[in-house]
Amino acid sequence: MSVPVLRTVDRALQLIELLRVHSEVTVSGAAEVLGVGTSVVHRLLATLEARGFARRAADSRAYCLGPALLALRPESSDADYIAIAQDQLRQLQAATGETVHLAALHGRNVRFFYTIVSRHTMRVESRVGDLLPAHAASAGRALLATLPVVALRKLYPEPTLLTVGRTSTPTREALETELEAVRRRGYARNVEDTEPGVAALAMAVHGPARMPPIAVTVAGPQARLLLERDDTETATERELSATLRRSVRAIQARLSPAG
Repeated sequence: MSVPVLRTVDRALQLIELLRVHSEVTVSGAAEVLGVGTSVVHRLLATLEARGFARRAADSRAYCLGPALLALRPESSDADYIAIAQDQLRQLQAATGETVHLAALHGRNVRFFYTIVSRHTMRVESRVGDLLPAHAASAGRALLATLPVVALRKLYPEPTLLTVGRTSTPTREALETELEAVRRRGYARNVEDTEPGVAALAMAVHGPARMPPIAVTVAGPQARLLLERDDTETATERELSATLRRSVRAIQARLSPAG
């Protein structure tokens, strides 16, 4: 005895399969494949988007796999994060005028995997593929601040850490103090800790299940950012951190399976 097929569910599953096979799917293209009207596809995609199974592409005229499906993959990829975050990163770069990065923890290092470079002549260049000690870089500190103390001390069992440039966290005790400050203010700061003349702010973005957190960084010449090495918040830092926070919240919302 054959089981009756629920047409709406069947169409939704066909849409999910289209999203899985193709990098982007338009409403009109999906309607042609499914043999239904665009209004039907639009309602189905809107429902999938609300549940996190689909998301709008950067240009908002097409749809891609959503975070609820990305989270089911055995391993997440850099490309998943880039696809979800790149439109917000373009806006962040335009709003700040500085170079922006995406980075992830890689053991005791932070690995940079995406960059949009500033158009200023004096700027921070791409770091894609670079590894920096996590305890010294703003992206690394932002991500280390998401770890429980037990995990942090397992990662850094020794009291003295690798000396990098002028880093303000050469010991585990100093790092733990700095990470408390990161949690309190919501972002990490790097003022010439890894490279002379370079400053940066970074915030962590928490992915869905099976997708580890990443960090969004805004980096530029210290002569332009004018950040303080102590916990003093300058007007420039206040404005920059607020802009960064808005972008991170927008990316976080797109990563949420609830939409």
